[in-house]
Amino acid sequence: MKFSVEKALSSGGRLGLITQASKCGNITLETPMCTLFTKGGSAPHLHMDMLKRVALVPDVAAMSLGSLADHHESVAEFGKGLGEFAAMKNKLVFTTLHDASLALATGKNDNSGVAVWGKGGKIKLDTALFMKVQEAFQPDWFQAMSDGDTDRECGQKRLHKSVDRTLDFLDEIVEKMQNSQILSKSSLIGVIEGGFSEVERVRSAKETALRPVQGFLIEGFEKGNSGKDLFSHDTFSNILTTTIKCLPEDKPRMMETVWSPLQVIKAFRLGIDVFSSAYPHTLAEQGLALVADYSLPPSSQAARLELGCTNPCTEDQTLYTDLNIKFFLCFTMPNFARGCILCFTMPNFPKGHNFHQYFDFFHHLRKAVLEDKLDELEQSLEQQNGNK
Repeated sequence: MKFSVEKALSSGGRLGLITQASKCGNITLETPMCTLFTKGGSAPHLHMDMLKRVALVPDVAAMSLGSLADHHESVAEFGKGLGEFAAMKNKLVFTTLHDASLALATGKNDNSGVAVWGKGGKIKLDTALFMKVQEAFQPDWFQAMSDGDTDRECGQKRLHKSVDRTLDFLDEIVEKMQNSQILSKSSLIGVIEGGFSEVERVRSAKETALRPVQGFLIEGFEKGNSGKDLFSHDTFSNILTTTIKCLPEDKPRMMETVWSPLQVIKAFRLGIDVFSSAYPHTLAEQGLALVADYSLPPSSQAARLELGCTNPCTEDQTLYTDLNIKFFLCFTMPNFARGCILCFTMPNFPKGHNFHQYFDFFHHLRKAVLEDKLDELEQSLEQQNGNK
């Protein structure tokens, strides 16, 4: 994996290119970008035929070990890696530790390893088992083991221990990776810890940058998905900025935080390149649809979908109150707007729509930065969100 900056903002954000992104080295990715959020190796509630109809699906699929580690022996016996095993052979596989949409079960990590959680409960990973799993999965990118069980409430002693453990795990993984022919072309992503301690963040960033990693994943500001807005903390932006300044410019920076488009813009301005697409999934789990106009200037006001209609086949126009038809043109039925809208009364259907909207946002984000219109895009989304 190689990263180059195409355009840099004074705030720290940058347009970039990730080249030689796959093990085969023939894929180039534009940043800022998001990965494809998955559960159990597939996009939640979307089979592959439906996923193919969604526009702008990311080339990188993030797959968490919690839901997959139990199956590493089957994948190893299959012999062709997790991508083909999960019917995603055309995607780059990025194995992460935890499901980005869920909160972490705390207090389960120690010096011997870290805990991940699947349907069968806790799986304790030491570095030997971790590397065995990675060799079975044969990922293009993989997150190093880390102790990210920290948040704003953790004390200095706990944060120091988190950084020490994560660096120790990384050193063991680097040593084992040197002896692994299977993982010789995979990209190792180092993890930056330290909670809300600027001292520990700087130490973690500087020490991790000295190791042979191809990118950086910043975590440990919250224990998994807390549902809280990190930008509401006065010190978050300053600590993140200070951390990023300690990292080299020629490697991508990632965060798996569940962020709305507006929050993505804020994090991008500070220097984050790669994001998770867990946000549209969490919205759909709440029965919510992501609707926004990313064009500049926006062609309409924000839409509102009312799903309280008891008879979805009725001609009652209350179902379409304040609804801008343009933004509900379905990726499966582009010529049948009314039928598309009625689909939102069906369980799980918003997931495909939300993914489509979120992926489209990153296309417009890159375009806005290229055309020096990032401020306009941010102001437009704030107005649509009601923050006038």
